[in-house]
Amino acid sequence: MEPIYPLHEDVVNRFCGYPVCVVMNDGSRHVGILSSCSGGKVLLNAEAGELEANVTQTQPTVSKKKKSGKGKKELSPKAAVPQAQTQAYPYDPYYYGPRPYYPWGGALALDFALVAFLFLLL
Repeated sequence: MEPIYPLHEDVVNRFCGYPVCVVMNDGSRHVGILSSCSGGKVLLNAEAGELEANVTQTQPTVSKKKKSGKGKKELSPKAAVPQAQTQAYPYDPYYYGPRPYYPWGGALALDFALVAFLFLLL
């Protein structure tokens, strides 16, 4: 571990993309990839947060047809019979879903004024 000193935003920004350990004034420690340091904030693992924010789930829609003359709605034949959803078993403990696995954790924003020490992990 190499200390990053002095603790100024311009100095810390030079180490973006490197793994760091941030020690806060209260003694808590956070480890992650330094994404940016600007506006009084230190961002760790911002790439992981972007992937989580971009994942969207789509819901199936049910098409409805209107009978002419009576004004009643009826479901299409495909929507009338629900299909059972199954997932293959056996359980795989090493499968992390469609997203890549980040050992550093999720995205984290820390207040730069509360940082006591910042270490570069080599």
